[in-house]
Amino acid sequence: MILSRIIISWVLVFFNEFQIDPDYSTEYIGVFRGNDLFVQNPYRNVSSDYCVKKIDLNGNTLNLNYQLSALVVDFDGIDLFSPVSIKIFRKDSLCKPVVINPDAIFYHSNFSFNKVSVSDTLLEWETQGEHGNGYYSIEKLSDGLWDQIAEVKSKSNFDRAVYRITPKLVPGANKFRIRYDFKVDKYLYSREFDFEYYPTPVSFKINEKMQILKLSRRAHYEVYDSGSDLVMEDNGIVIDISGLKKGDYVIYFDGKEPAGFSKK
Repeated sequence: MILSRIIISWVLVFFNEFQIDPDYSTEYIGVFRGNDLFVQNPYRNVSSDYCVKKIDLNGNTLNLNYQLSALVVDFDGIDLFSPVSIKIFRKDSLCKPVVINPDAIFYHSNFSFNKVSVSDTLLEWETQGEHGNGYYSIEKLSDGLWDQIAEVKSKSNFDRAVYRITPKLVPGANKFRIRYDFKVDKYLYSREFDFEYYPTPVSFKINEKMQILKLSRRAHYEVYDSGSDLVMEDNGIVIDISGLKKGDYVIYFDGKEPAGFSKK
């Protein structure tokens, strides 16, 4: 099961900001509301250059000319009302970039997706801050487009609400997101989350020298010794067991039914 903790909670009176050192960075979290974000980039007289080292949008570094006094984050490819994280890295602790229009990602809502989890049999999400007679649209990425696969009426529980559906999966990668509509033309998205689905169980063979396990397909695996201690964990299709001691082992593929093997 993949667990993705999704926090998109904003309050009425301030813009979320988290200071992180020693990277000399500041992170702003909010929602894309349709406008560019403008950042004032101070000039450093001592070193004759500008303050901002780089800006990350949702973990990806933006390709900007950082030798300018004004920087523009245009949110290209980000859907309206999707959660965004802007992280501004400075070259030292003294210079202070300024976000000119924080309302570009500031949203007046105390709604949040607290938790989303998905497995091959269950898609579950937990929320707080619901209000009114809203509904949830569960969307799945298919051929580059988001398709609605289910719709669930909200319980209108402000404190906490939990929802569960059976996901529609295809073998391989599956990408989802959830949209919460709470007023006409007012909605919020969860973060996108992925699940790798393989309906065919993994089988494996050991070579004659007891050094290699070859899997029938790529998988996440965990190997435990006879004392139930985890001795190996990784993703792959070939497992080098030459470093294991002689004995009996249990192996799990994708966190499902275990199999066993012996190294002699």
